[in-house]
Amino acid sequence: MRRIVFAVLALALVLSVRTSAQMPTAQKWENVEWYGVMNWQLTGADADSAMTIVFDHMMPVMAEVYPDWTCLRLMTGEWSITCFGPMEEGLEGMAWRVSPDDVRFMSLFIEREGEAAMGMFETFTNANAGFTFNIALKHTGGM
Repeated sequence: MRRIVFAVLALALVLSVRTSAQMPTAQKWENVEWYGVMNWQLTGADADSAMTIVFDHMMPVMAEVYPDWTCLRLMTGEWSITCFGPMEEGLEGMAWRVSPDDVRFMSLFIEREGEAAMGMFETFTNANAGFTFNIALKHTGGM
């Protein structure tokens, strides 16, 4: 009986070593869409003003420049605003230091708000206590 137990343990060890020694093969993601997810935490004396600036002044411009993005005002948790949407260029879009869409957003916002734009950005910056940017993927087919 002891020999059988020893043989089974030895066989299990050999199989586990052989299985763990197999090298993975390189694979690219297929059937996925890439998304950006941004979160802001607005706090302090300027938080309410910043929230008004975001939803009354920035969101109309965002809707024009980034029509497929959604922004939500969070009512619980540590974050105040979450925006998410497709990364049209996929991961290649991360190569931009300042993207053409970001330039378009800033230009359009300043055009619409005039001299008040810089004060709005300052209020938003003063209230911004935290920011994250995450990349997510959505499976559109099998893995």
